Amino acid sequence: MNVQRAVVWAAAVLLLGGTVTGCGDERARPAAEEPGRAASQKPDSKTLDSDDDHTVIRLSDGRELSLTYAKGRGLEAKHRDAAAEAWSAPKTVYATAEDPCQGIEAKAYRGTVWVVAGFGPYCRDGEEPQDVLAAVGTDDLSTWATSVVSGQGFEPKPRVRDAGARVDFVDRSWIGTTTLTWKKSSGFASPTETYRPIHKWYVGRWRSQDGTQQLTIDQAAGSRSARLTIESLTGPRCTGTAMLTGLDQHDLTINNFKLEEGTKTAYCPPEDETEYSFAVDSADGPLRLVRIGNHPKTVRTYERAE
Repeated sequence: MNVQRAVVWAAAVLLLGGTVTGCGDERARPAAEEPGRAASQKPDSKTLDSDDDHTVIRLSDGRELSLTYAKGRGLEAKHRDAAAEAWSAPKTVYATAEDPCQGIEAKAYRGTVWVVAGFGPYCRDGEEPQDVLAAVGTDDLSTWATSVVSGQGFEPKPRVRDAGARVDFVDRSWIGTTTLTWKKSSGFASPTETYRPIHKWYVGRWRSQDGTQQLTIDQAAGSRSARLTIESLTGPRCTGTAMLTGLDQHDLTINNFKLEEGTKTAYCPPEDETEYSFAVDSADGPLRLVRIGNHPKTVRTYERAE
């Protein structure tokens, strides 16, 4: 995957938050607070055995948990006490006919166990997972709270907080952070997104050198991505907005353009978003629209507008 398309792919995951479903009584709810501020606890479990289709861990109290992919049924869990030889009957954590991807990750802090597993129709062939399961088990491990993010790109790193009463599944990328939070008191919430700011030189109002178009670029702020507004000043009316993502002053990409008024015209938006990016040379400009490729070419130039 090239850099340009990787940005677009990651941006889509952040913008849409994936498609998330909850199971049982742990239905998806809107998040009520900014996640990730409390200190996390280091897992105290030990992995006893693991391969692509199963994993076994030992909790700090001696209990053991086995998680296994059962073909055609999905992810199943069984457990046993420290002094017991017999396992409990298997419990379905997540029902699916899709193949597992890249193993089953599970760790615990005290009595709180978190699980991450990916599934998809072509995982055995090395494809990315289409569905990523986040699951949490507590107490006697007989019931599990689950949430599923659909769509490629969600690769969470779980963090246990509040002595096991909260788990944040955190996915950090170069454009921002997606967090899926579970709480013992309320179950899984909907994912939250926090966007990284773009380079400050981009922010403001710009007018094309030929006077036909005006751009307004707004900075990212928390869960709101940086935004581009395109407005025609002459000729056919075209007004629209798009999401912006970028690493520095030489790489700002346009994603998910939405026409607000009129009809699409030349560079409103660029014909193929994935083939263009913005670059800015200094705090005073100019701002350049660049067709990327082996031989990048500036196709449109903008100056600061009053």
